[in-house]
Amino acid sequence: CEAVVWVPALSAMTSMVKLMDELDHSFKTSTQDNKVLQRIFERIDYKKDNKIDKEELEHTLRSLGYDPVKVNQYGISEVEQMIWEVDEDSDGCVSVEEFQLMFERGRNDRTGHEPKKLFNLCQFMCMDKDGDGSISSEECMEMIMHRYGRPKLDEIFRNDAGEREITLSDFLLQVNRSAKGDKMPQIKGSKGQNSGGGRR
Repeated sequence: CEAVVWVPALSAMTSMVKLMDELDHSFKTSTQDNKVLQRIFERIDYKKDNKIDKEELEHTLRSLGYDPVKVNQYGISEVEQMIWEVDEDSDGCVSVEEFQLMFERGRNDRTGHEPKKLFNLCQFMCMDKDGDGSISSEECMEMIMHRYGRPKLDEIFRNDAGEREITLSDFLLQVNRSAKGDKMPQIKGSKGQNSGGGRR
């Protein structure tokens, strides 16, 4: 069961990723954002012990159809790296406070040096309001409208050529390429086809 994102054509997705990156730098976390972050934290923290551990994060990634790297270039798993990057007290877990700090730092990072792996997952999950592992066009448009207003919504969706499926793997690939300034790839495939995320 691979999670999918229902969004408009690739050009709209590319625009959305760039816009989110540009505009997120200037926003402080609002009360509503904190509620959304709490909901996401609780979704990942299925053990309900107020911390996210390796098992919980890996379970969440897999439930969204993403296959995390078992051993990366640092000799640890991708999941361990995601936790290590934001684990301020070095207890091997992410607390609620560390999770909120990660989001604030990721959102306001102007240097591009803040770790973004967990932040990008959080962005994806922010749009998945009903928690079904997919994002509809309506959820995506509502989030953009709420965060950035009607003019930005119109800008992103002006070339809408219809809906298309994008997996979490595709989303992460696009976000990572956007951050590096690479040209966005043409993503082919549909539900059930992994077009390049997960194992790198």
